[in-house]
Formats: sequence, structure tokens, C-alpha cells
Amino acid sequence: VGGLGDVVTSLSRAVQDLNHNVDIILPKYDCLKFSDVKDLGYNRSYHWGGTEIKVWFGKVEGLSVYFLEPQNGFFSKGCVYGCNNDKERFAFFCHAALEFLLQGGFHPDIIHCHDWSSAPVAWLFKDHYVHYGLSKARIVFTIHNLEFGTHHIGKAMTYADKATTVSHTYSKEVAGDPAIAPHLHKFCGILNGIDQDIWDPFNDKFIPVSYTSENLVEGKRAAKEALQQKVGLRKSDLPLVGIITRLTHQKGIHLIKHAIWRTLDRGGQVVLLGSAPDPRIQNDFVNLANELHSSHSDRARLCLTYDEPLSHLIYAGADFILVPSIFEPCGLTQLVAMRYGSIPVVRKTGGLYDTVFDVDHDKERAQGLDLEPNGFSFDGADSAGVDYALNRAISAYYDGREWLNSLCKTVMEQDWSWNRPALDYMELYRAARK
Repeated sequence: VGGLGDVVTSLSRAVQDLNHNVDIILPKYDCLKFSDVKDLGYNRSYHWGGTEIKVWFGKVEGLSVYFLEPQNGFFSKGCVYGCNNDKERFAFFCHAALEFLLQGGFHPDIIHCHDWSSAPVAWLFKDHYVHYGLSKARIVFTIHNLEFGTHHIGKAMTYADKATTVSHTYSKEVAGDPAIAPHLHKFCGILNGIDQDIWDPFNDKFIPVSYTSENLVEGKRAAKEALQQKVGLRKSDLPLVGIITRLTHQKGIHLIKHAIWRTLDRGGQVVLLGSAPDPRIQNDFVNLANELHSSHSDRARLCLTYDEPLSHLIYAGADFILVPSIFEPCGLTQLVAMRYGSIPVVRKTGGLYDTVFDVDHDKERAQGLDLEPNGFSFDGADSAGVDYALNRAISAYYDGREWLNSLCKTVMEQDWSWNRPALDYMELYRAARK
């Protein structure tokens, strides 16, 4: 789900494009949209852990995926995470996946596991399966977010041959954590990319006009009008700030609220798309949405749900995309924003620091990486910080549209795809096999 789903899909596609074989193994969750799986069919069955496990095979975005369906009902819960026995469910899945590789006669070079839910693969493999005949495999483990399952992550770090996380700065930010500190010799940061086939303003069925960096002014104008119409805002040429996020404390909720009011104070428009797993936070935003509807109905709209088509329209139609995260291992939002010619306004943390270079303060740092500055950023986690970045962004809109349009063109032409990261991963896979 979420960013992890994006990364596994796009990294796998990029590695496959370099002529390697990639198979993905997932639980057959009952809540998946199986209409998105091509040619899904029953593959075989095997027994393990006191139950029959049915294996289904299909193609997702051009990738081979095996879905394991244990007949004990562990993955027929109507959700991916959030059951009271998650640890037991995922430990079972990890064991079952290794058993599937063994019984199916697979001989992978690399088993790449992601986050706490597949962490047990690392130690189950080293303690058992390496002796049963899966001897040539090496374990690579990637941490997408250290907030969850730290104990499992620490244990996987001990057993993995190589470990990564999803940006260079985040790898430094977590280096002192007891789960990671003893293992720095095999740990590095590799920045995530975005899948440029999925996020492509030239070929996007959810936006009204296809555009590239050459006709971005027309393309973005049409998208802004379509967005204003769709969510019921006044059609007018005002700076529009988009916010696309899960509403959790990690994402800087207090800064998001402050930014909404600040944008309205400066005469701008705001569209927020996102929902909160925590009902109290969701309720809080429902109240805010009602308040804004009565006070600023033509300039603010909060869409408190998950809506993929609308997210594409916001990326294309917004002038700025705000990402004020308290911590952010990599962040894909700012990368997608740039692909659509929207300017990121971010807090300097994790992958946001590694990908967004402030137009006023980061010229040298950008130059060191052969990049042009591409956004607005701030330190601190208070309202003054947000104001500092957001005020400069909105002023740029009012003061110099020519300059802002050229900045949009610059960010659209930067390459935040998987091309580079995929090569870094291939190097890491080779190093793991040495």
C-alpha cells in the first residue's frame, strides 16, 4: 500500500528493464482489486504450517506476481494491516514465501525484503533455508519507514547481507538508532524515483490537456480550471496550493492547518486531498472543512478521502505542492509535483532535503549535483518556518509570472525517474553477491 506499493512496482519494473528477472510475492489479501491483475489464474498448491496454501499467478503493471492464499484465513480480514495478530500473520507469510521458493525450485540471486512485515525472511532464511538448498540467495533489506516495527527491523538488519533506506539524508538521520547503528558497514541510502509511465502529464487520462515542458503554461492553466470546477472553487487566476497526503502526525498536521490559513490570508486557493487513519484527526479535519466551507467556500476545499484521479488533477492544476513533513524517509509527492511542473514547498528533512533545492539558499548545493534550484524549503517545525517558504512562493506568483513559469519548466525537465536509482540497486545486488 502507499509509497511502498509505488516503490516495489517501479523499482521492479526498472530492474526488469535492465534485463533481469523479477518475481514479486504477496499475500492474496481478500481486499485487493483483482481486476488490476492481468491473467490471474490458479498456479499450484502446497502444504506448510498445518494448512494448504493456494498459489495464484498474474501480471501487475507488466510484473510477475505470485499471490499466496493460506486456507487458514490469515489474509481474509478485509484489510492489509491493522489486525490484532499482524505479527503472526506476516511471520506466517514470510515462512510460507520461503517454503514456496524452496518447493517451487526457485533459485533467486537476491531476495529483496521491504519493511518490518517481510523482515522475518532475513533470519528465517539464514537460520533455516540456506541449509535446505536456497544457498545461492543473498538478502537485501530496505527500510521505508523506521517508525513501525523497529524490533523486527533491527533483527533483519543483523541478518541481511546489505540494507538500504530510501534517501541519503534519512540514512544519516536514522544512523544513531540502536536498530541500525551496529550495521552501518552494510547500510546506505538510495533515493526512490517515480514511475514516469504512471506519472506523465503528456499521457495522463485524468487531466484535460496533455502537456510537456514546452506547453506547460496552457496545460497547467487547463488543469487548474478543471480542478477549480471539479471541487467547486471560483475560477480565477490565483495562486493555488495543493496538499496531497495521509493526515498523520508524521506529515505535519499543525503545519498543514497553518498553511491553509496563511494561503487564504494571501488571497490564494487551497485544495487538500487526504484522509486520516486516526478517527479523531479525521473528525478534526471534517470540522475544519465545514468551517472553511462557510468562510471561504470559493477558495478552499478539503477532500477527505483517497482519490487517485483527483490527485493527478491536483498535481497538474496546482501552482505549488506543500509537503511540510516532520520526517520523510523519501517522499514521492514532491517528485511527482515536479514532474507535473508544480513547485514543491517542503520542510528540510529526509528525502525532501535531498530532492528540493531552495531557489534562494541552495544554489551551490544544487550545482554540486548538476541541478538547478527547484523549490522553496524551510527549517524548523513551527508556523514561522512554513510562512517563510510559503510567503516567498506566493510572492513569486504575484510578482513575476515569467520567472515562475521558467522555474516550472526547469523542474519538469529534471530527471527524478528510477533510471539512476535502479543502477544503484544493481550495484548493491552485485556487492551483496560477492
